[in-house]
Amino acid sequence: GVIMAMGFYAIFLSTGVLNTVPGLIVADSTLAVPFAVLIFTAFMSGIPEELMQAARVDGAGALRTFWSVVLPVSRNSVITVSLFAFLWAWSDFVFASTLDQGGGHQPITLGIYHYIGNNNQEWNAIMATAVVASIPATVLLVIAQRYVAAGVTAGAVKD
Repeated sequence: GVIMAMGFYAIFLSTGVLNTVPGLIVADSTLAVPFAVLIFTAFMSGIPEELMQAARVDGAGALRTFWSVVLPVSRNSVITVSLFAFLWAWSDFVFASTLDQGGGHQPITLGIYHYIGNNNQEWNAIMATAVVASIPATVLLVIAQRYVAAGVTAGAVKD
């Protein structure tokens, strides 16, 4: 993470995307995209070829087959990858502290860090802020719990 952040800093400084939302999105995507590829590869290899052949027989093109057959079958893995990508971006500290220095595009973890400061001893307020910061992630995890459990284990075992 730190090595990547240093490289991103040099690149973003020369391209002018330092302290911008697109810069943070690109940096956070470097964690989410490889995870997505692994999950989707494992899941997609388990989709029966007969489903896509049946769609082709019915006259569906490649895009229609993906949209009407593959995507609905892949719902669990899509929700799992989306949720993990959100959680990584939500809890990002290294990229945000390096690539958004003093900007207004900071995740909650960096906000809590700046709130602590050097001499802050108000641990009650800090803990309350941390609990409030975890509410969106907790709500999403509770809502998507059954999809995540199925999405993580899908494609793990070959028949």
